[in-house]
Amino acid sequence: MIEDHTNLNHLAYDAQNFRDLAETPLGHEIWAFLKTRDNLVRMETATFLDRTAVEPLAPGLARQFGSEIAQDRLKQMIGHMARQIMEALGYEIDRQGLRITRESLFTTATRYRRRDEARDRSMTITREQRQAWLEKTADSPFNRWLDRQVKSHDGSFDLAKLYQVAEKFGIDKRYEHLNPGQQRMTIGGILRKRVPTTEYTTEV
Repeated sequence: MIEDHTNLNHLAYDAQNFRDLAETPLGHEIWAFLKTRDNLVRMETATFLDRTAVEPLAPGLARQFGSEIAQDRLKQMIGHMARQIMEALGYEIDRQGLRITRESLFTTATRYRRRDEARDRSMTITREQRQAWLEKTADSPFNRWLDRQVKSHDGSFDLAKLYQVAEKFGIDKRYEHLNPGQQRMTIGGILRKRVPTTEYTTEV
């Protein structure tokens, strides 16, 4: 059954080998995103359906953070975060490295099972939970707006333009220890909180 997840509000992420990413604003944003109630429900629902826990998170991750979330190291960190969340919810690893055959952000992932009891097949899946499972990726207005600001005429990502946008909205910290895609996502996460919604919701 779906548990009361309020006790995860203060669950801290033990980053281990992902400390360089986890300690950025982007890392904090992803950790908070994974712990939202809707996403916890998605992970538990997927587990009940014998699917990997991160599979139903793909549409929301892409919508929230943009296409750069597909970078391998970021996906590995998400899987690492998901494991700690699932263990906190009372699950253990069932199988690792399961191949995801349908189109998804992830190609392989881990499936979990309840640690202390047999699978509860009497769990009722609501229509809202099923809809969350079936929802498709959609670009958010913010991500479309930012792409227009940071891409050159040929469609390639321009890191200099990203920092110009950042400076415009009062962000002067640089993240050059990260690769360009990770810099884009980190700064994008900060911009999402600072850029007025009228900047990207009033455009045609």
